[in-house]
Amino acid sequence: MFKWVQRCQPVWLAAAFLVVGNGAMAQPSSPSAVVVNGPAGPLTAGELDFVVRERIPADKRAEFWSSPEQVTRLATGVYAQRVMAADAAKEKLDQSPQGQTYLKLSRDRAMAELLMQERVKAAVPSEEAQKAFAQSEYKAKPERFTTPEEVHVRHILLPVAKDGSDAAAVKAKAEALLAELRKGANFEELAKTRSGDPGSASKGGDLGVFTRGRMVPEFEKAAFAMTKPGQLSEPVKTQFGYHVIRVDDIRDAKAPEPPKFEDIKPQLVQQMEQQKLAKYQEELRAKAKVE
Repeated sequence: MFKWVQRCQPVWLAAAFLVVGNGAMAQPSSPSAVVVNGPAGPLTAGELDFVVRERIPADKRAEFWSSPEQVTRLATGVYAQRVMAADAAKEKLDQSPQGQTYLKLSRDRAMAELLMQERVKAAVPSEEAQKAFAQSEYKAKPERFTTPEEVHVRHILLPVAKDGSDAAAVKAKAEALLAELRKGANFEELAKTRSGDPGSASKGGDLGVFTRGRMVPEFEKAAFAMTKPGQLSEPVKTQFGYHVIRVDDIRDAKAPEPPKFEDIKPQLVQQMEQQKLAKYQEELRAKAKVE
């Protein structure tokens, strides 16, 4: 059953898409189905799907086909290009020297792209080759599979003026705040009412989990120096002001372990394909004779 999408270009656009069970728009089931018709002839579902595969990454295509607005927009653009090409042919622009050059270059590009697609299909390695490659990658670069040390922290920021004129007063406030916390005041509530960091204040000062190299050095040093969950830091001075930090969780670094094959298989196949294609392209460049 086909549902006709609203005509964005009343003169010539009429796009039809197969409606799936939940009412979302989906890729037409037949490549020969006409999705747009007009003075430049029909645009088939197969042709539109070819454009989709050329322009939209594989992991985004399902989302694309579920959006009637996106599908209609692309179909409109593709058909507009076809109408312009038909007009150019009527004016015999394709027979001009410039037109002939464009056509030759376009054909070369299309054929090269088609050849590369075929090479990609041929480059898909066997399961045994993938597993062997995974082992070689692990042995050559074990650091890639190391889980780094992480901390989960919260903070309360008391900003200091740009000229630093109130630094001493702000430090005294931070020390008083720390004293309140050590007496049992609720960290999350104080963060919501007193922290000068709008990004974390509403979350009770929560900065989430991070590894080394993610925060400014002074903050990072204090955060990773704490040794047990719930520990509070002394006031820490950074370019932003004074921070009182609480560590909620500490995750020690883990030694590298061989990854589960199924977890890395998609990236592995892609990496192997890219290596084979790169080698093929090098061979083509070596064969090319530029005079």
